[in-house]
Amino acid sequence: MSELDVREIPPNERHDRIHEAFADLEPGESLTIVNDHDPKPLYYELSAEVPAFDDEAYAVEREGPERFVAELPKAEGGAEPEAVRIADLDGEPHARAFPGAEPKTVRLSLDAGESVAEHDHPDRTVLFHALTGAFDVALDGEPHRVEAGGLLRFEGDRTVKPTAREDATALIVLAPRGEA
Repeated sequence: MSELDVREIPPNERHDRIHEAFADLEPGESLTIVNDHDPKPLYYELSAEVPAFDDEAYAVEREGPERFVAELPKAEGGAEPEAVRIADLDGEPHARAFPGAEPKTVRLSLDAGESVAEHDHPDRTVLFHALTGAFDVALDGEPHRVEAGGLLRFEGDRTVKPTAREDATALIVLAPRGEA
């Protein structure tokens, strides 16, 4: 287990240093960081962009007014096939199908009229597969209707905002873009 006290690192350098230390870990190891604030933004960043981050095993404890200790676990690697049932995944509105594995695979369930805030997935190609219901998927503000059984593929550097036209579920695959 590695520990990194980021309180003395300039704020604009912290995330880069954390990413570097996390990348040096072996699968199954964890990085402990000591921070002066709740590292929730870092959690969201790692969860969205670092496939090896095991967000389900993440933990943070406040030990004082300016001391937060977080465990950033790296997922175990495995060669065995994995199988999950979409209906059995926990988490609303998002649930990771295979935490820490590439390509990142997420189940999205939204009630009619519910949406996810506009965001992007740089360095990813996105496959949005509507399983049930129908979605309006805005890409850079341009609407695309995706109904059950439909697929929408796009580059992740475009801003995306999915909205359910009715109760709907989608499977989203976020594949790393290969170098050409």
